[in-house]
Amino acid sequence: MSEKITLADQIYADIKKEITNKQLVSGEKINIKELARKYGVSDTPVKQALQRLAEEKLVVNTPNKGMSVRTLTPHELNDTFDIRLMMDSFFIKDIITTLNYNNTLRQQLLENMEKQKHFISCNDSTMDAEGFFQLDLEFHMLYLTASGNQKAVEVLKDLQPFTFSAGTYFNQPHYRDCECVEEHQAILDAALAADPEGLRKAIETHISNSRRAFQLIFKVNQMV
Repeated sequence: MSEKITLADQIYADIKKEITNKQLVSGEKINIKELARKYGVSDTPVKQALQRLAEEKLVVNTPNKGMSVRTLTPHELNDTFDIRLMMDSFFIKDIITTLNYNNTLRQQLLENMEKQKHFISCNDSTMDAEGFFQLDLEFHMLYLTASGNQKAVEVLKDLQPFTFSAGTYFNQPHYRDCECVEEHQAILDAALAADPEGLRKAIETHISNSRRAFQLIFKVNQMV
């Protein structure tokens, strides 16, 4: 039996979609009263929806100013990739060890890769960009879970919505999605082969390519 979709759930999904397709742009103020009138509801479900988005760091609640769409700066985008590179590289030895004895975690990563490959191979896939975003996030979270450091996983989870809120991920061309899957496969192959230098190189390649693609998309988005 499927869970019942509440008003707050629907409003949350609608606002999230407007953020990703840039109907609501970075820094734009969100008026609770206007949204309540738009949906023909009281303030309560709107506030509940916005609270969920705030927890995901897609919107921010500034004292005396109210709610607005999360703003990502070029500097913060660079910092995000710096932190990801540091974490992914620092735990290489622990991750290799874990993935070569933990069958469950290894299988989860292999299944995730198959889902990624299925997505990019289906031109008419019913999975939208957000679905692929979630697969990408799951891959990197599983990878860091193998480090045994829960704080690193939490940091990654906190970092990802920044790129989401700027709309950069959803403007990424399909060929870059394909490259990402190839780069993820190279990371997993090196880890399972217990090749620390190969894994380090695969990580650096993936982070560098993703940083460059996001920087370009972000720059162009600011011009139009």
